[in-house]
Amino acid sequence: MSKSMKRFGVAFGLVGLFVLGACGADETASGTETVQSMEPVEAELNVPATADKDETVTLAVRVTQDGEAVDDADEIKFEVWKNGAKEESEMTKASLTEDGVYKAETTFVEEAVYTVQVHVTARSMHTMPTTNVTVGHPETAAEAEAEAEAEQDHHNHAGADIVLDPTQAVANEVQPFTVNVEIEHEALTGADVQLEVFKDGADKHDWVKLDETEGGSYEGEHTFKESGIYNVQVHVTKGYDIHEHIMETVEVK
Repeated sequence: MSKSMKRFGVAFGLVGLFVLGACGADETASGTETVQSMEPVEAELNVPATADKDETVTLAVRVTQDGEAVDDADEIKFEVWKNGAKEESEMTKASLTEDGVYKAETTFVEEAVYTVQVHVTARSMHTMPTTNVTVGHPETAAEAEAEAEAEQDHHNHAGADIVLDPTQAVANEVQPFTVNVEIEHEALTGADVQLEVFKDGADKHDWVKLDETEGGSYEGEHTFKESGIYNVQVHVTKGYDIHEHIMETVEVK
């Protein structure tokens, strides 16, 4: 074999090794997946409690997960409606303005009590807290407050039947929980169901995401670190229209 052919063979072999090495590196890099946090995405609304008719009002929400700002939300919208007229609500898309803070603007055209609800979709989770804004002087303060509370109660609980089982547990033992959900007497499937576990006065709340096992039934487990009476709030969300919750107490022995 000539020297030129030998040199060609060596060069070709080196190129082949380089290509294979690069492919291996790409496969290793592509095979590395970022583990997604199971901590809940939280949304803190910053909306004025009162406003004037025809005033431009800034609506803001701070979105966090495990105490860190969430800047990569899939979608954030503010929904605004005059209490008693949910079917006439208006949606406004929010934009990121700083670390974890998304803002939008709206104008209230009537003197009335309005509900502002933010729809936050981020990192495969969904949350949609609400608040109320009194615009102008629609009624006496007591009447406005009663109207707002009635609207909120209707929106969150109309037709919902949520059952948590059990309501007793033993400290330091894994406790399975089952939540059955019905809306207007029909099983609710495909919902996001989470338990918020905490003691009165506690700063830290534990969150447990439940998995759907069959139509309208969701299961998960939690370990209580000490005995006592715990609050367990069940959060049920699905899409933009369903946001239900109930509060139960669990006795841990």
